[in-house]
Amino acid sequence: MAEHEDGTDMDSKSNDKNKGADDELISSTEDAEQNEIDLDRALDYIEDKDNSSTAEESAKEAGSRNERTGVDSVILPNEENNDKENGLDVERNKSSASEEMKEQKENEGELQSSIKTTNDNKSMEKEKDNVIDDNVSNRTEASDNISTYTEEQKVDLDKNPCEDDVDVEKGYLEKSIGKAGKETPNAGMDTADKEKEPIRFCKFIAEKPCVAFGIALGGHILLTLVTGILFVSGYDILPTNFKAVPLDLTNDDHFLRGEAWNNKDDDPTIHSKLVSGTVLQKQAFKYQAIELMYEIPNGNVFTKATLEKIAEVEQSIFDLPNFGDYCLAASDGSCKKASSIIRFFDGSYSALSVSLNDPTFENIPAALNFANTSDHTKSGLQYHLGKEANVDIATNAASSAITRSVIYLGWPLDGYDNFEDRQTEQTDKIENFLMDTVRAKLYELIDTGVGDADFIFNCRILYTEDLNSQVILDMMLAGGSFTFIFGFMCFQTKSLFISGFAIMSILTSFLGANMIYRIVLDYAYFGIFHVLSVFIILGIGADDIFVFYDTWRASELGNYPTLAHRLSDCYKKAAKAMFITSLTTMCAFFASALSPLLAVSSFGLFSGILVFVNYCSVVIFFPTVVAVYHVKYEHWTWPCCRPCTSAKITPSESKKNLVEEIKTKNIIVTFFEEKYFRFVTHKIIRWVIMVFFTGLLGFFIYYATLLKPDEESVKIYKEDTNYGKANLKRLNAFKPSSEDDIIHVYLVWGLKNQDRSMCHKTDFENCTGTTVWDNGFDLNPAPAQKAIKELCHRLRTLSNEENENLHIRRDTVTNQLEIQCFVENMDTFLQDESTTLNALNVPKYPTGTNLSLPTTSERITTIMQANPHVYDLSKKSDTFYRYFEVALSYWLSNRYSGAPSSDYETFYSLIGEADDSVDTQEIGTTGYYYATRLRYAAIMINTTLPYGNIGYEFGLPVVDAWETFFNDELKKMPPSVQGGFMCTPEKSNSWHWLKVQEVLSKSAIQGIIIGISIAFPVLVLATNNIIIGFIATVSISCITVTIVGLIPLVGWKLGVLESLNLSLVVGLAVDYVVHLAEGYHNSPKVDRLGRTQDMLRDVGISVISGSITTLGASLFMLFAKILFFMQFGLFMFGTIGFAMLYALGFFTTLMGILGPQGNVGSIQPLKTWIWNLFTGRSKKDVKCTHCKGKGFHNPDVK
Repeated sequence: MAEHEDGTDMDSKSNDKNKGADDELISSTEDAEQNEIDLDRALDYIEDKDNSSTAEESAKEAGSRNERTGVDSVILPNEENNDKENGLDVERNKSSASEEMKEQKENEGELQSSIKTTNDNKSMEKEKDNVIDDNVSNRTEASDNISTYTEEQKVDLDKNPCEDDVDVEKGYLEKSIGKAGKETPNAGMDTADKEKEPIRFCKFIAEKPCVAFGIALGGHILLTLVTGILFVSGYDILPTNFKAVPLDLTNDDHFLRGEAWNNKDDDPTIHSKLVSGTVLQKQAFKYQAIELMYEIPNGNVFTKATLEKIAEVEQSIFDLPNFGDYCLAASDGSCKKASSIIRFFDGSYSALSVSLNDPTFENIPAALNFANTSDHTKSGLQYHLGKEANVDIATNAASSAITRSVIYLGWPLDGYDNFEDRQTEQTDKIENFLMDTVRAKLYELIDTGVGDADFIFNCRILYTEDLNSQVILDMMLAGGSFTFIFGFMCFQTKSLFISGFAIMSILTSFLGANMIYRIVLDYAYFGIFHVLSVFIILGIGADDIFVFYDTWRASELGNYPTLAHRLSDCYKKAAKAMFITSLTTMCAFFASALSPLLAVSSFGLFSGILVFVNYCSVVIFFPTVVAVYHVKYEHWTWPCCRPCTSAKITPSESKKNLVEEIKTKNIIVTFFEEKYFRFVTHKIIRWVIMVFFTGLLGFFIYYATLLKPDEESVKIYKEDTNYGKANLKRLNAFKPSSEDDIIHVYLVWGLKNQDRSMCHKTDFENCTGTTVWDNGFDLNPAPAQKAIKELCHRLRTLSNEENENLHIRRDTVTNQLEIQCFVENMDTFLQDESTTLNALNVPKYPTGTNLSLPTTSERITTIMQANPHVYDLSKKSDTFYRYFEVALSYWLSNRYSGAPSSDYETFYSLIGEADDSVDTQEIGTTGYYYATRLRYAAIMINTTLPYGNIGYEFGLPVVDAWETFFNDELKKMPPSVQGGFMCTPEKSNSWHWLKVQEVLSKSAIQGIIIGISIAFPVLVLATNNIIIGFIATVSISCITVTIVGLIPLVGWKLGVLESLNLSLVVGLAVDYVVHLAEGYHNSPKVDRLGRTQDMLRDVGISVISGSITTLGASLFMLFAKILFFMQFGLFMFGTIGFAMLYALGFFTTLMGILGPQGNVGSIQPLKTWIWNLFTGRSKKDVKCTHCKGKGFHNPDVK
């Protein structure tokens, strides 16, 4: 084969020359079909711009010329464009019609000349196929030495494919570019742009593809190795914690008060709650409850058969091996029976009535009717009745669709003095027993049921352990997402090489983001929310891959001088499109990072970093993958397939492959360019589409107004799981009872807000902070004791009107407000003490002795003198002061008898003592103490408010009412007890949770506002046009409103995950609209219809590909058991689905109606003016090459 001195073969140049002529022929054949559309565009544009009749005549003349020549593009008048990079002369567009006809005739002559060089011109369609065939053949021959293995060259198929990287550039020859009248000032890259110096990075990749690939791949492998080394070395590189979701407002008073109360006993100065080591009865105190529920939907569980089955099932649990070593013990040491509906039949209450002794369940209505009317059993029965239960002896009715029982485990265990004796060891034993023995039995009952009834259970310990296991199982669904995306990538790219390294890029992005998150930013928390980021990055990462690869494939038949020029052109377009979508998504995530809630902020931060790292990986690593694949592996064959195929890829095979690829791609591209374009721009249909989207938007706006905050605390499991059902039934299926889970209000003295200043920002579990004592708290002064006692009396005697705001519960038997006031019980005890008999059965104290509160030195000294075996008065100093604490310990320890009373079980957790440096004395060598210092005390009030089932709109006014009431009472008290506070420290701290609900609701709105506020300027800058940016932002806003309306439509409320989702919706919804907006902006046409058509042709396939991968990734999440994952999967599916619908439907149609034409809406003049302002360039300055680095000068200035 002959070659020129520069190494370019003559045949290639000849083929390229034919290629240029062939392109003209193909173009004339295809473009002739568009004449009518182009004439309509020209007339529409002229009408919109109100141009003169001369312009209209010019357009008609151009249309007439097209009918003669078959050239498709109609050149329209265009406004001056300030974008210098377009490199087009405005005056050329304003040339006379005669010059255009002259130029067209020249093109027509060239066209006729090229037709003569064709062998067969019987049919235009047949000629078109021949031209494609010849073109493919020429290209294949020109690149034989680069991309095929030939027998003549005897290339070793096992040879290192990365040798002689520099030879790559030889395969790219200069070609004729452009057609007359195809480019316009507002369009994408023209001939000059394609021949500009390529980006250095792309040039390096083109010259040394394997070196660049090796460096980039090495960086990804290094991330993997470093992560592995850190993990093996013991560094907590992935600090997972799925046991809890940290939704704490760490600066909120209610949170800090709850923390102060819950961690008060961690202070080493606080005495044991067991009054110096009291030995307790084994297993006499409740440790863990197992709640059992039996339900026959729309049926009745109070039948003989079902009750017999319930009794049998509960006994089978008590018969489990070693159950007696862990059950709650009765006073005789035997296992205490379950709290169950069966107790009203088995004789447990037979002393009250013979009706309650019916072990064979022969007269069920009679037994339950008596229990429902007796003051002794009515309250207890309510716990076992369903909300719709009916017990009526008059109609002989006893029915309920559901009932429940509770089995308790007790402690301290055998071998331990009390529950503070080696506490962790005891709890581990109980938890292991539950997991190893009880759990299997409970799940067996779920499978088999209990007669006709469904079985549901709930247990806090089992719930936590099962949750950890379920999170791992649900995370495995990510494997399904990976498999789907990998398979779809292989289908789209037809390359395992590209798909494999694309998936590797996404995976290593996760490792890179985690290193920044964990090491650089020092975040030591990776929770349930973070798992969601795995699914998010699968969709986003795949979308970026398709954007780059589709852009690369679109440049396949472009005319580029070198590989570097082609790669650079592709890189600029794809990197910009990916940057815009990545930037908006990152901003949405980083906006969540501003949340005061650790679970939300850390997730937002990690996900934002993940999107950033993924973008960096795609723009750095993936171009090297594409380059290596293009240069070395595009025609590679698996070794096992080589015996069945020719080692040489012949020109005909290469031609066939390329033609098939073009045809395959045109199925989607042609659909968008032709059929779909005509559909969305049809003069009638486009208005039907707009009416449809207006109606759709109105429908979801209505539902958006129905969105309410979720009253319940964080829901973890789906409602069709055991724990999901148990939570739902507990809250909604039973009648109110004294055993219900309710909010308890604590009125606390002796403590101040917890100090958490030394805690790490992500340590929500191990660091509890430091207890801050109120050193002014003292109950020894008589006025202080009276004040507390009067407060308790005030609470008990509240009127119904006053209690309406405080919601204190009344006892169903006594009708008294339920207040646990330690001074009342202590006073009762001391009054009884004054009449106590001693061991000789004679009065212990003189007749008329008064020991009641308030304590005085005289009264308490009387007690001390009567108990010389406890108190050594010889050690009592003249300054002895703590008489209240002497009486307090005497009461709480039940006279130091070693057998605590019922008061101890009620109040021991509400009172805390520490040593007094002067007065505290030990009682012999027993470890018992007296005259301690009272460090804290509390009054507990039962409310009617169900735990975990009130919203902030209702709850926060109740909180304010309590704050006002207690603060008003504190102001009336003596100084030593004025430092109290009110809190709800149990479980998730209900008052604090109401604040969290409010913050989440505000965060959702804030996230949407921030997302849209960022999206608008980004879109305007990206498209260089304020009109495009505005229409795109309107489309994104419509998507957002739709998703907001979708939440109540599917039956959800605004909870934790919904709030998190809404803060991210803008970032996820922006992608496809951005791609289409960019496509419109980059179109080489000036009329809106032409730009819309180009937009659909160039970007439609990327939108479809990206949406399919994200929809596929989210689809697998719908099968998760954890509600977080399922809801997020549905949210992702809905967001991406509606984003695609609005992008291809609403946005595309609107651009065909209102899209800017020419330079209308362009911000380039503004950008130029700002640039000139900062650089000091004036209107008179012109470009120059020697301007002392400025690039311009004023020719009038010498």
